[in-house]
Amino acid sequence: MNYNRDEVTMSGDKLQRLSETGNVLFYILIAVALIAALTFAVAQSSRGNVQQLSSERARLYATEIIEHANIMASAVSQIRLRGSALNELCFDHTSWGASDYDHSPACTDDFNKIYHPDGAGITWSQAPSEAMDATFTPDNLWHFYGDNQIENVGTTCGINPANCSELIMVVDELQLIVCQQINGLLGVTDENTAPPIDTGFGEARYVGTFGYTATIGDEAASSALKGETAGCFSDPPVGVPLAPTNYIFYKVLVSR
Repeated sequence: MNYNRDEVTMSGDKLQRLSETGNVLFYILIAVALIAALTFAVAQSSRGNVQQLSSERARLYATEIIEHANIMASAVSQIRLRGSALNELCFDHTSWGASDYDHSPACTDDFNKIYHPDGAGITWSQAPSEAMDATFTPDNLWHFYGDNQIENVGTTCGINPANCSELIMVVDELQLIVCQQINGLLGVTDENTAPPIDTGFGEARYVGTFGYTATIGDEAASSALKGETAGCFSDPPVGVPLAPTNYIFYKVLVSR
């Protein structure tokens, strides 16, 4: 039988290409298997570092919360030094989505506004959502209250406690680990220690006047907060066993 030389050459080329293709597929399969094995090994070795990474991230969020609160306290001091009276301080801003902090006539003057370039010049922002406890429905908002005293901060009085209530900044519904990291950074307690427990926390928005609901740090379980201008505590649910515990950070903006 006679064969055409060109046909034989082409058949040889095809066989060679098929062989090369098979080798490439073989190497690809080996590479995929090695990547899968490496991924599994890294995942296994990382399991022991999950808590450490969580603590590191919690510390970052705690630092962010503390730093923003310090900036706000400095802004309040500066705007008062410029001439705004305490009862004129205005935390009103359109981003709240409500007029909860609007009070007249103080808020009609931009000079008195914390969130205005003509006032303190603070940019309105939310607290870090990653720091919040998802078992709640957190609003991620900073709050400004005028109906709580802090034990041994300013004057703590019992006859007319509204005269001694502090202006405080609050963010609540935090994760436990973030609360612990806050206290560790502030030196209130060790970051591995359960936060102080305080009940009866007041949530009256500050609109130029003070009231009184509770004193933070006056209970035996919250004694670590005595004299502390900032800290984080737990406010456990009362009469609702399955409800989550609320972890609350406060910062005194003005002590009285």
